[in-house]
Amino acid sequence: MKEQLFGEEMLGFGVGIKDCLPKRLEILNEGFANREDASQVNQKLIENECETLYARSFFEASLIYALDHKMGYARWKELFEECQKIYDESSVEDSVFKGGKITLKQLESYIQKESDGMLQTEYLTKWLESGIKEQKDPEGMLSFMKENMEKFSNAREKARYYFSKYLYYYIVEKCENYYKSCQYTETVRLQYGGALKGESRGMREKFALEELTFLKPLTKLKKEADKIKPGMTPEEKKEYLQETSLTPGGIFDEFNYFYFGYVSADWLEVLFELYGEFSEWPHQTKIRIARSLGLCSGAAKKEEENQAVIELEKMAKEQKEKEEAQDETFAGEEKKKSYQRGRSGEDYFREFLLGKKDINRSTLISFLLFVNSRIELEEDNRITIPRLNRILLNCGFVQLRPDRSFDKFVMAFLKSKDPMDILEEEVEKQVVQGNDFYLYRVYKDAYCHQNELLKYLV
Repeated sequence: MKEQLFGEEMLGFGVGIKDCLPKRLEILNEGFANREDASQVNQKLIENECETLYARSFFEASLIYALDHKMGYARWKELFEECQKIYDESSVEDSVFKGGKITLKQLESYIQKESDGMLQTEYLTKWLESGIKEQKDPEGMLSFMKENMEKFSNAREKARYYFSKYLYYYIVEKCENYYKSCQYTETVRLQYGGALKGESRGMREKFALEELTFLKPLTKLKKEADKIKPGMTPEEKKEYLQETSLTPGGIFDEFNYFYFGYVSADWLEVLFELYGEFSEWPHQTKIRIARSLGLCSGAAKKEEENQAVIELEKMAKEQKEKEEAQDETFAGEEKKKSYQRGRSGEDYFREFLLGKKDINRSTLISFLLFVNSRIELEEDNRITIPRLNRILLNCGFVQLRPDRSFDKFVMAFLKSKDPMDILEEEVEKQVVQGNDFYLYRVYKDAYCHQNELLKYLV
């Protein structure tokens, strides 16, 4: 009699159980039932476009051990309970992002910690995989896990690492532009002294600060740009930025506008869900969205922009009323499950960086395309099809497949001399066909694999 993951002594699942299981857990169940090893299960996960088992995940490590050692569900459950004790008693804390604060200096520290000069995320995972396979009995496995508790992670660390690494490249280039503007301003001040007046003083410096929307309000630096005699040196300004907190909302806005610069009225539902209450939108965001919807031109005068914002506010109000009317048809849990309004994308970005939510495949790809298009990366880091495939493989994701529409779009985007034309064409094609564009799902499809395991396995 085959034994399956939920411990029921029967072939397959109990009535109704299989239908409610995520595909990934269904494959794990079949692996236990058929006494498959971890490599066989991982192959099936890849074939079904699911994330492979990840050795740096504490609880998935126990699954890898159980599958490789042909343990049935009952024996794995005993091992899991011991693992749970170790996990609950551990006092390992995030040594980088303490208290949930994220600064540029901390982001750099995290990348250095995970890189170790040779992409530690890759080699550490392989080291843990080897260590798991070498354990001859459950006692040895438990001892190994306890000794290396700090090496495990709640999130799929490779995807988090690549997301953070390319975010760092993006922020650093923007900051470097600001540092250069500070040096230029300093040279102009030394040359002209107090001859420069009003807005002319520190103009380039202030413009560069406007590009740093992903950092906390930089009022102090903006005031410095207006001074005839600054109170901070360029080096002090650089240190100030290093200690300034990142705002996931600012990062989200940059990423979101890169794609939603080509929105249409058909997408207002998603647009307003992502940005939340209209009254809370920054003014510049309102102008951006108004332009993208064709309510005003890029060279619009103040009056035209104000009128466009009024029109956008009407559209937001109409969309909100429509959603509220639809919400009336939902009740209880179903209403709670519906996609909630608010800065959900912003919340996801924070949870990605802090390792509280796993970065799904489409989000990672979309973010890498964004950075690759917005800044000049060094040759070794530039996103190409081969490099993206290596990144996906390292993360446990399925590599690019030309038979999948999203992957086909990504490959065309990377091959094109004018990728934004490819993006615009694809967006229009999806709208004409009445489909949601792929990028709408990048936030909604992200979740925590560890929480999923704990929910269904125990």
